[in-house]
Amino acid sequence: MQLPETKLQRVSPEERLHRVIWVLAWPVILTMMMQMVNSMMDALFVGHLPDSRAALAATGVGGQMIYILLALSMGVTVGATALVARSTGEGNHAAAARSAGQAISLAALAGVVFAAICFLLRFRFADLLLGGAANTESRRLCAQFLAMAMTGVPAMMVGSALIASFRGIGNTRTPMYIMCVVILVHTALSVVLIYGLLGFPALGVRGAGLGFAGSMIFEMLVYLAVTRSPGGIPAAVSAHNLRLTREWAWRILRIGIPASVQGVLRSVAMLLFTGMLAHTADGSAGVAALEIGMRAEAAAFMPGFGYRVSAATLVGQNLGAGNPRRAERCAYHALMQAVVLMTAVAICFFVFAKPFSSLFTTDPMVQRIGADYLRINAFCEPFLALGMVLMGAMQGAGETLIPTCITLFNMWFVRLPAAWLLMVAAGLQAHGAWLAMSGSTMVSGVATLLYFRTGRWKRQTV
Repeated sequence: MQLPETKLQRVSPEERLHRVIWVLAWPVILTMMMQMVNSMMDALFVGHLPDSRAALAATGVGGQMIYILLALSMGVTVGATALVARSTGEGNHAAAARSAGQAISLAALAGVVFAAICFLLRFRFADLLLGGAANTESRRLCAQFLAMAMTGVPAMMVGSALIASFRGIGNTRTPMYIMCVVILVHTALSVVLIYGLLGFPALGVRGAGLGFAGSMIFEMLVYLAVTRSPGGIPAAVSAHNLRLTREWAWRILRIGIPASVQGVLRSVAMLLFTGMLAHTADGSAGVAALEIGMRAEAAAFMPGFGYRVSAATLVGQNLGAGNPRRAERCAYHALMQAVVLMTAVAICFFVFAKPFSSLFTTDPMVQRIGADYLRINAFCEPFLALGMVLMGAMQGAGETLIPTCITLFNMWFVRLPAAWLLMVAAGLQAHGAWLAMSGSTMVSGVATLLYFRTGRWKRQTV
């Protein structure tokens, strides 16, 4: 990814690098901002249904199941970004197209399998994660949401593979433009189907699931069309490149599977975390507050994810070009920008915690617990930047095993035990849960930085 030469000649090398990083990152940040607004709109819609607490808890847990499937798709998407970026840096555009085509086919196959499993087990998932007599309605609504949402999962995974391929070649603007349209489609479908407008029946939470599925199918079709354009990877959707081969599939999965395991470990740990929270005295109010807090906190994820993508793309391309020193500089420069922006967002969280929480629900208990979440987690945002950006840089290099080990240790041996001790043993309920979340995020960020500084990721082969 390069800026026009006439502009680059007028700036120092350091400023040039910062500009290149920003050019890659800002479309991703804006895309994430739109996704955040999109998820907020869904929460607002179901949050104003008659039983808002049950609806928010149901869609929150259902959304976490979708996050698990997105984590599983990282087995394809992370490998695709790494291989496409490395091939682009080497100037081997045929290999980049081959990587993208194989990723599309792998994602489609995985999406069908995972969606079918989740559909068949939707009642068990709801019972496991929303157990307790007080959450009967939440469990019923969660199963309804999952039944509808699973129809869009194969399309979601194919779309994710295409997004990853675009980012590998350094094109982050096309996904931004497509997301603008997808959000409009998703919002329109959700409003119509949840509340029953334009002659459609009012489906409530089921309408939220259908709105998600319809928007994912639309997104996939648009990406398949745009991929053939000059700014895409036209050869990726040729029959030759889409036909799966053992060699190329293994190259993608060898890089991506550890990243997928990392995402699943994180998501499953969060589901267990949610389950523990649901069984405390705060119950569904705590789960609803978690849903609100995570949606609001997405404002901090936006810069982190934007710079994560920027670092992954530039590290992969520079390693492909045989310049590991510049790859490391790109990662650190992306990290500096991310820390500044995420710290600013954290300050907003702390100051405006109550208004943020009040946007999503009129339930006073949920408002209070949600505001507590935002104030406590504001302190860990700079550490979240460390983990997100540097793990992204290592994934761009094809190093996915060590980040997975860090996630395993942090989520399963730090966060979950700390959550139980603080929520249950110490009797702090949801407040203890938020303390465990914030502390474990700090541990993860420091551990990631310590490993990144060893430089071993530079020697990774793809």
